[in-house]
Amino acid sequence: MKSYNDLINYIYSDRSLNFSKCENISLVFQKLIRKDIHENSRNKIWFLKSVINIQRSINNVSKIIENFAKRIKKQRVDLEKHGYENIFKNEKDKCLKLKTASRLVVGLGAGHILETSLTLHHIFGIPYIPGSALKGVVRMVNFWKIAEKLNKKSDEEIEKLQKQLYEEELSDTDKDDILKHKLLFGAQNFKGLLIFLDAYPEINENQQIFELDVMTPHYQGYYTKNQVPGDWENPNPITFLTVKKGITFCFNVLFDKFRAERILTLKDDEFPNANVAKEIIKEWLSNDFSKISQDVKDWIEEALTEFGVGAKTRLGYGIFE
Repeated sequence: MKSYNDLINYIYSDRSLNFSKCENISLVFQKLIRKDIHENSRNKIWFLKSVINIQRSINNVSKIIENFAKRIKKQRVDLEKHGYENIFKNEKDKCLKLKTASRLVVGLGAGHILETSLTLHHIFGIPYIPGSALKGVVRMVNFWKIAEKLNKKSDEEIEKLQKQLYEEELSDTDKDDILKHKLLFGAQNFKGLLIFLDAYPEINENQQIFELDVMTPHYQGYYTKNQVPGDWENPNPITFLTVKKGITFCFNVLFDKFRAERILTLKDDEFPNANVAKEIIKEWLSNDFSKISQDVKDWIEEALTEFGVGAKTRLGYGIFE
């Protein structure tokens, strides 16, 4: 068997190969990359284009997506067997679908020899949105709704509310909206009742997933060497990989019905602010979860259509329609 270095040298010995023997984009992007590729911008662009060409040349890309979808669906079904309720069970395909309205790049700042990265599934080799990333942006939307409702405007008030929601435990003094937030997203002494699964793309057989983009830092010395920024420095174009506009993603969120019902059986001294918490949970459990389902759907849609997910959202990346 050839060594790793022999394999790398073989792949790079003939650019016409374009990694066509490998059908896992993540493997090529993360592992099959020569160390000196970042030293030459042309080599870097060629390498990133080769990653795109892999996806174009894979004959069974829809099968790969189908297998990824089956894995997520199996995870969802298994959780339902253990007392979780699917928030989007009344939606088509039992998940919420949104389409990228701009380029998407999740994991741009992760460690990579090219200094820019992209989150790709290590087994299936396709882009996805980790559940933790989705939960973070949805929780942020809910945080600002609470801040607006409580008329928190000053930096001091916002910081205090943030500490209360993110750093403190469930408390008998928590008001309705704050208690709801902690019950759903968690507190220091309580695991949240919502669970966010990884969001996966729906890709047709001939649909292209990726696009290249360029960012151009103008003051490299200022950012890397603590020098004074000046217009005499040469711009430094950086090419990076993104998920293109027009890709549909499927979002799955579940509610921990088993633990919620267990809270209803606890005595008042066994759970913080038990009376208020029980009334909130009863409302969520009523009418076939219609209230909590609509709330979560609204939060996700607002989070992804107004704020975006992933890196460079302030520049318009990661927005959905």
